[in-house]
Amino acid sequence: MRHQILAGWAGFLALGLVSAGWADATLYAGQPAAEAGITLRSWGAGTIEDSTETTFVGSRSIKVLTRGMLSGGWIIFNRPVDLRADLNAPDKVLRFTVRFPGVSGASGGAPRGGPGFGGEGGAPRGGPGFGGEGGAPRGGPELGGGGLQGPGAPTGSSGGGQATPPSLRELRIVFETSDGKRAETILPLQNLRTDETGWQSISLPLRAVAELRNTDGQISKIGLFGDTTGVFYIGEIRTLSEASPLQGYMAVQNAFGSIFTSRSQSRLSIASGDELTFFGVVEGVNTPVEYRWSFSGDPSQVDGVGNVVRRRFPKRGNYTVYLTIADPYGNRTPTTAKIEIQVN
Repeated sequence: MRHQILAGWAGFLALGLVSAGWADATLYAGQPAAEAGITLRSWGAGTIEDSTETTFVGSRSIKVLTRGMLSGGWIIFNRPVDLRADLNAPDKVLRFTVRFPGVSGASGGAPRGGPGFGGEGGAPRGGPGFGGEGGAPRGGPELGGGGLQGPGAPTGSSGGGQATPPSLRELRIVFETSDGKRAETILPLQNLRTDETGWQSISLPLRAVAELRNTDGQISKIGLFGDTTGVFYIGEIRTLSEASPLQGYMAVQNAFGSIFTSRSQSRLSIASGDELTFFGVVEGVNTPVEYRWSFSGDPSQVDGVGNVVRRRFPKRGNYTVYLTIADPYGNRTPTTAKIEIQVN
């Protein structure tokens, strides 16, 4: 009996150790640097420092001025953060909550996954750049000009979806572990979800940073660098599980400003020569996604990328438009939306 009890306790302790390894960890939560157990070190022509200018949680944030991929700052952990148990977990992510000065937040209860679409029948619910009765546009994301000009060709695309996108398009994240090894990755910033205060969350699947698996998994430093000159604030850094599948849809704005979505419409009728603006909207995830558009009726053929594209339809006929929302890290199965365009 005594051996059975000891064996039971051993099993319980082993299970507890495994569970503890998979528990969420908070690396930073808005404390002053000394209380958070971190040291902030500027690097190159960049700076990194405690800030009270804006906060997500707690009383502080970390303000980073970057001047390129080699200038920014380091967060140095006085005690390395043990992420060994998380590096091979398919759903474990490191989530950064950030804010960019001048970037507008969502309003009016807009979904945090896209450019202000939602509500019954896909009517806009006040997100960045959209509002008013009946889906009338109120500025909208900036749309690029130029592009291909052939029949049905896109006339521009943009990674918009925010009233004022950040000046930085990418963050270079560098990890240094207690065994002296480094691993790094690039995080795109153009399709982040924004809350009402302007804070945005972006999650990095730890399994996607393959070089980390060749380290001891004890994170001693995180370096933060941008692709150009820019300022951003970090409100929180934590690990958590994000296992939800990719979900999303497309919204379509016609020449009169009315907006429809693939969730409520299977077919749209337009006049020959009309131009439509297509928006990709992702829901329920914080990880970066890719938007791939097909206007040829074959979803495997990519005719445009980005979560906003425009296309003119000068010829009569029926067209099937596909949107594929994909995980660039390959951890989630892509999802596809489609809508039929009848050109009269």
